[in-house]
Amino acid sequence: MLFRPRFAALLLLVTLPVATALAQAPIANRAHAEVPRAHAARLTGEVRLDGRLDEAAWQSATPFELGAQRSPDEGKSPTERTEFRVLLGPNALYIGARMFDREPGKIIRRLGRRDDNIRGDGLSISLDARHDHLTAFEFDVFPAGNKGDAAIGADGQPDDSWDPVWEVATSTDREGWTAEIRIPLSQLRFDRNADEWGIQINRLIQRKNEVDVFSYVPRNENDGVNRYGHLAGMSGLSTPRRIELTPYASANAQFDQTPPGNRFRDGSDFSRNAGADLRLGLTSDLTLDATINPDFGQVEVDPAVVNLSAFETTFPEKRPFFVEGADLFSFGQLHVFNNNGTPVTFFSRRIGRQPQGFIANPDATDEDVPSQTTIAAALKLTGKLKGGWSVALLNAVTPEERGRFVTTAGGPVQRAAVEPLTNYFAARVRREFHQGNTAIGGLVTGVNRSLSDSVLAGLLRGSAYLAGVDFTHFWANRNWALDASYATSLLHGSAAAIARTQRSSARYFQRPDATDLDYDPSRTSLSGYAAQLGLTKVAGGHWAGSVALQEKSPGYETNDIGLTNTVGRRGVATDIHYFESKPGKVFRQWTLGFLSGNEWNYDGNHTTNFVGSIQNFTFKNFWTLNTNVFHNLSSFDDQLTRGGPLAKLPARTNANLSLQSSSRHPFLFRVEASGNWNPAGGFGRTLGLNLTYQTGPNMQVSFQPSFSRFHNVSQYVQRVDDTQGLTLYGRRDVFATLDQRELALDTRLNWTLTPKLSAQLYVQPLISTGDFSDYKEFAAPGTFNFDVYGKDRGTITHDNAAGRYTIDPDGAGAAAPFTIGDQNFNFRSLRANVVLRWEYRPGSTIFLVWQQSREGVVDIGDFSFRRDFNAIFTRPATNVFAVKATYWLGL
Repeated sequence: MLFRPRFAALLLLVTLPVATALAQAPIANRAHAEVPRAHAARLTGEVRLDGRLDEAAWQSATPFELGAQRSPDEGKSPTERTEFRVLLGPNALYIGARMFDREPGKIIRRLGRRDDNIRGDGLSISLDARHDHLTAFEFDVFPAGNKGDAAIGADGQPDDSWDPVWEVATSTDREGWTAEIRIPLSQLRFDRNADEWGIQINRLIQRKNEVDVFSYVPRNENDGVNRYGHLAGMSGLSTPRRIELTPYASANAQFDQTPPGNRFRDGSDFSRNAGADLRLGLTSDLTLDATINPDFGQVEVDPAVVNLSAFETTFPEKRPFFVEGADLFSFGQLHVFNNNGTPVTFFSRRIGRQPQGFIANPDATDEDVPSQTTIAAALKLTGKLKGGWSVALLNAVTPEERGRFVTTAGGPVQRAAVEPLTNYFAARVRREFHQGNTAIGGLVTGVNRSLSDSVLAGLLRGSAYLAGVDFTHFWANRNWALDASYATSLLHGSAAAIARTQRSSARYFQRPDATDLDYDPSRTSLSGYAAQLGLTKVAGGHWAGSVALQEKSPGYETNDIGLTNTVGRRGVATDIHYFESKPGKVFRQWTLGFLSGNEWNYDGNHTTNFVGSIQNFTFKNFWTLNTNVFHNLSSFDDQLTRGGPLAKLPARTNANLSLQSSSRHPFLFRVEASGNWNPAGGFGRTLGLNLTYQTGPNMQVSFQPSFSRFHNVSQYVQRVDDTQGLTLYGRRDVFATLDQRELALDTRLNWTLTPKLSAQLYVQPLISTGDFSDYKEFAAPGTFNFDVYGKDRGTITHDNAAGRYTIDPDGAGAAAPFTIGDQNFNFRSLRANVVLRWEYRPGSTIFLVWQQSREGVVDIGDFSFRRDFNAIFTRPATNVFAVKATYWLGL
């Protein structure tokens, strides 16, 4: 057995003494004098937001300037002056900024939707209002008056779904441009007892690709919240009332071409909905967010995909209630540059998912099953308490969903449960020490289903729980990091549901040649654990790198409220790279790196074994070139046969290249190419373009075509049971050679009429074809050998009229013949989405939405652009029209 003693115990033995020593070690920080400092003056008089800075109140505030460039010439003085002042009123914070520019006619003023990356001049203000040196609130301002905002979490990542209610006004004159900003204190979370906040200000001068900063940090060092400057004079703030109510009302109309005679659909559907979001400041530190019957009709549709693997396709969360603050539930984060992957413990798209059940009555004719599960209510409790404690709690309830069906024409309507009443729960707590450099946290999640329906009880687990602890320690100005975590999961359910879990693609307990797995169809529970340890030199100097040790036991499972693809692995991943940020004759900056990854399953089979290199270059003209090459040495695969015997994959190589033009210009060009190949004849090639054009100050068009071709000599088709015992494990695993071609033509149009009125278009035509040939049988465990039917063994005949193959695997009648349906396909799809957004008053919005989808599959197999593209528009369309209005009330 590999890794003895047990890997998890080893992680704890290594981590605990090291963590204790580091937690007690002094923290290296910059000398206090090196930290720039600004002062907020008390507001006297009034400030009228018009972007002109001509009120007397501004003259009473001390001006401060940005002191250095971060790019392109780091450390040098800015080429243009930036001056800002801060005023503190009884209920709001005011920031006035003047961006001097000796060539005001060259200021790039581009309109965009809130939080859009508009590639124009701009100013970004980040406030560490809690003064915890970990989290911050970011406010972005652009010369045309549009804005953006984000909440920066403890992981350092901005969350732009955070949309506070604040105001900005801008103007342009002969000296440059100015901005006046008013941020209500009710929109911030701050420490009332702190005399200072952290502050960082960044100015972007787009035509020069120049970023000027208030608190300068070299690019080869960590520039997180702990490196912000100080904003003094913030003591004595009153606690604002924090009650926000946002009711909504919506109406939807769906039109499609329903086949005549359908009992439940006549081609048109109308519905209306109402609900509300509530945000309540329970204390100065805790905030409660709640939503009742939420509606997310304004969210962009997911793209179409063709998935021929054994693993589910997932898409990122886009629903505002769940996106905002998602980082608070992040658990077991490794700051390493390379790792072997850890199951996600919390994935909010599980809440309100597509119903997992089905109409089980075999006599059902017409059916009507909901496309999504309703969310009855959800709440979040978040905050940072005294003493460095942070808490986050989420609870959501989805009611039982029932589908309708009939068994005879004119017969009574019957109902069947397709998703049970379910409660989802997640709670996260962290304790931070040493100005946020050390943190110890815990996470608990739970899913409980009411499974009174016997069909659902055989499909779904009745309960799923997870508990874990994690640890992070930074030192040397957060240029070094040590991370560790341990989590355990526990499932309960019927024997049928737990058996399905054991047979899932994440673990395949039923593998016939596995020696360390125990498939037991009578089990009613399953448990497992995941542990990891990471050591990283994050930044500082030219060299950086990391090493990660990870283990995921075979019984570990998070899919009820998280994501699990592969478990039963022990592995180590490494990275080392060299970074040069000083401009030279050819490059402004460049990186060279080398990495490796190794994993073993619990039988000791080497399942991952790769080495790779990365090369990233930024040229003097701001073009970028990124390349990487990975070579996978021959390794074992315990998932290729999908529950069958072990296979051994041949060595294979992957290479990727991307080239992007400078973002300083209206036209942005990016090309991406990738390829992979192996000595068995398999290969893949992908070419993609990203052509983005700023057609004017308020319109941007993006066209992203991509074409892929994959030649897979080991595409799994199906399992055939060998009732006569002529094979080693009583089964035949049937494969084929697949030649797949796929073309996607993603197109986006963003049109911003005013900072508060915008329209967005997304269109994705997709063509994917698959040509299956050389149907074959997996020949021997532990190999990559196949016997092609009709060539290496047996016979195969095709019935064109029936659309199937008949296979006699031995050709002499010794084994029973079996049939396989024709696998060839041509998938044609169109998805389109238009959203008109009008913020008619602060925090209140009206959305007008149109969605269209067309989809169809035929069994041709070959690729013809003209034929397949034209066929998309012969498919019947489903059109959805929706209107949604929200009204924000700050009480």
